Amino acid sequence: MNYLSAGSCFLDQPGGAERVAWDTALAMRDRGHAVTIVCTRQSAGDGPGSLSESHGVRILRYDRPSLASWHPRRAERAIQAAAQATRKWLGHETWDVVHIHAPFTGVGVMRALGDGPRYIYTMHSPMVLEQKINWANQGIPGRIKLAFGLGRLKRIEGDLLNKCAGIQTLSEFTRRQVDHFHGLGDRVTVVPHWRRPDLKRVHTKVEARRRLGWPENEKILFTVRRHASRYGLDIAIQAITPLAAEGRCIFVLAGDGPLRTSFEAMARELGGDGCVRFTGRISDEALALSYEAADLFVLPTVALECFGLITLEAFAFGCPVLSTDSCALPETMQPILPDFIVPAGNVLALQQKVDDFLTGKLVPVPAEKLVEYLTEKYDESVVLPRLIKLLEV
Repeated sequence: MNYLSAGSCFLDQPGGAERVAWDTALAMRDRGHAVTIVCTRQSAGDGPGSLSESHGVRILRYDRPSLASWHPRRAERAIQAAAQATRKWLGHETWDVVHIHAPFTGVGVMRALGDGPRYIYTMHSPMVLEQKINWANQGIPGRIKLAFGLGRLKRIEGDLLNKCAGIQTLSEFTRRQVDHFHGLGDRVTVVPHWRRPDLKRVHTKVEARRRLGWPENEKILFTVRRHASRYGLDIAIQAITPLAAEGRCIFVLAGDGPLRTSFEAMARELGGDGCVRFTGRISDEALALSYEAADLFVLPTVALECFGLITLEAFAFGCPVLSTDSCALPETMQPILPDFIVPAGNVLALQQKVDDFLTGKLVPVPAEKLVEYLTEKYDESVVLPRLIKLLEV
């Protein structure tokens, strides 16, 4: 089978949706299919793109349009760029399945390939909901886009969905949102993502801390998030820094983003020098060690967490998670750590839960129970066959 994945490439742009698309592409490769990914290049331009290969997967990277984010034709130019690159490099081939992970790229591929392939759309989050949240934080330009752009986005997304033979969401929350915006009912299939087999503990907590240079006898809270508004890091910093400043824990924040400088300043103002640590982006090896070394993973998201893949990663290493109730997070948290969920955006509630954890009032299930829960519900052998039914018909 000739399988085409339309969306961002995890090798270029690590993230949750990109990880899902990449894992699925590799799974299809392992099943003997010819796999190609079409995705935007991480630079601006107007070129026709280029074709390469990595990990047994062909990757077509095309340039994003060099228009300002407020430009009224930006969406159409993005679609045109995807269509142009697909026609040039892939239009001569016969495609069995096109698996869409990003809407503009997906629409462009559809324009280029027509009605021949079978189209499947994995909606990671409704584009209308996502952009409504993003634009609300962009001042006057954002308000202009909200006024004039949401209707167009809804039409683009709706047309795409109506042309797809199958639609997948990773959570019941996202399924409900899709039905709210587009009224698709039972056309949507919920299939979560799976725990990758390589995610497992190989070091003791002490060994992991030594490798990272973390203190061995401190309570350490860890998070890895993009440093942007909807991820709730400001809430976590406000809640945890006063406790860390009292010498009760260390808070390690990995990742990067546009608000990192302001988050660092906030932590300093709250007395977090030395006890609140910003690492920047970290390697996959350092991330695994951090899960192994941490006492608690903190997930303070305030909006648009449409699955919560990161909770599965933490559980795979036996690391308990303290999360908010944002969007789909309770779906993974409630069955195993119901007392480790707090209202999104509530500084005092998060601080009280952390305090209870540090004093021993809030005790997670043993690490092996987290791994057992993950294996029973989210193991690759459990989840992947459900997705294969959608992709291979």
